[in-house]
Amino acid sequence: MAHEFFADDLEVLNYALTLEHLEAAFYTQVNASGVLTGDATKYLQIIGEHENAHVEALTQGISQAGGTPVAARQSYNFDALGDLSTQEGILGAAKVLEETGVAAYNGAGSGIRDKGILSVAGGIVQTEANHAAIIRVLIDPNANPVPTAFPPATAPEEILAAVTPLLGPE
Repeated sequence: MAHEFFADDLEVLNYALTLEHLEAAFYTQVNASGVLTGDATKYLQIIGEHENAHVEALTQGISQAGGTPVAARQSYNFDALGDLSTQEGILGAAKVLEETGVAAYNGAGSGIRDKGILSVAGGIVQTEANHAAIIRVLIDPNANPVPTAFPPATAPEEILAAVTPLLGPE
């Protein structure tokens, strides 16, 4: 359970910030790649702006609570997500990242003790779920953008094991 994994709310927030740094860096890279076209260009730009806003909010919240926010990594290994030289590859990678983000927030939610922090996390996970829905439709316009009534909640240990190959040096 998440509450056994995290010592306190600051650890939960830094866990979330680690994932938000990863997503923000991904969207910065792919939006600058020149590969995207059409609606993907517009929506992935917006999603990137949201991820940067999440980084800013979490960083500010951790600092205001007296903690030290984790920094973005010096680099990330996005090649581990597959071929990012095509729009199809980028959207597939974005889908994995967004679905992982939703599962991570859902899995960590029970570890949050402060209701104000829980409210912020709840807002972020809603946005992450919206991102996943948009990306599903960009991949396949006929896809069900919300394929389940209850997205998974994945334990922090499993999320960290999944994203560690993407994380570069601190």
